[in-house]
Amino acid sequence: MRGGKREGAGRKKEQRTLATEKMREFVINKIAEEMTPILQGQIEAAKGIWIEKEDKIIYQRAPDNHAAEYLLNQGIGKPKETLDIDTNTTLKINF
Repeated sequence: MRGGKREGAGRKKEQRTLATEKMREFVINKIAEEMTPILQGQIEAAKGIWIEKEDKIIYQRAPDNHAAEYLLNQGIGKPKETLDIDTNTTLKINF
């Protein structure tokens, strides 16, 4: 049998890399456990917190545009950001 992945081959991972991977896995699992309240908090922040009094809405905390943008980017994807550059320019050098 030739080629392919060999068990034990390659550079060994450093201890700090292993610790970082374990910490990342822990954080991801914790976030996954609390995803519903986290998402609800983001939605509430995006909508703002208000009190209705006598047919008026009084905001205690204004809607957060960053939270709304984050939710939209996660839900439907971040829009492509492009930059048009005009490359038809002339450069004259006089000596």
